[in-house]
Amino acid sequence: MRVWKLGYDSNNYEGFRIADGDWTELIEKFKGIPLLHEWEPIKLEVYEEAPRSDSPSFIGCAPVLSASAVHQLQPLINDFVEVLPTKFDREEYFIINVLSVLNCIDYDASKIVRYRSGRIMRFEKYEFISETVNRYHIFKIVDIPTQAVFVSDDFREAVQTSQLRGFTFEEVWVSK
Repeated sequence: MRVWKLGYDSNNYEGFRIADGDWTELIEKFKGIPLLHEWEPIKLEVYEEAPRSDSPSFIGCAPVLSASAVHQLQPLINDFVEVLPTKFDREEYFIINVLSVLNCIDYDASKIVRYRSGRIMRFEKYEFISETVNRYHIFKIVDIPTQAVFVSDDFREAVQTSQLRGFTFEEVWVSK
């Protein structure tokens, strides 16, 4: 089993930004807390013209997916996310609110950079607890829920098989 850090190919595909609003305020909402009941679709706009993709660059803690990508990945992610509508004038895109925020790190085996306060700044090497992550196809880490989204081999394979464009995957862990 492998775990991948989900990203987007901002060098070859378009990117989105919020048309009106504050990035910081938006990022703080995506900590694994349900938002659907209060969600007001936000307006997105293209910030860099380039070819269209199924996963345009946005913010790392809340991927944006095309309707096609949501349809293809729904069987894998449905139990772990909320699919939040957006306002975009060209096509239908959704913000993915990842609800599975896991306490899944083996802290002794991981390499962690901390602030002076002791809070985690970032991971230089991830060591996951296999029994925890093996049940999830998409998740976040409880210590850094606004920094990154992680996915399973099955998720990555579904993206590749479906020929969805714009995704990147950084391998961050292989089970022993």
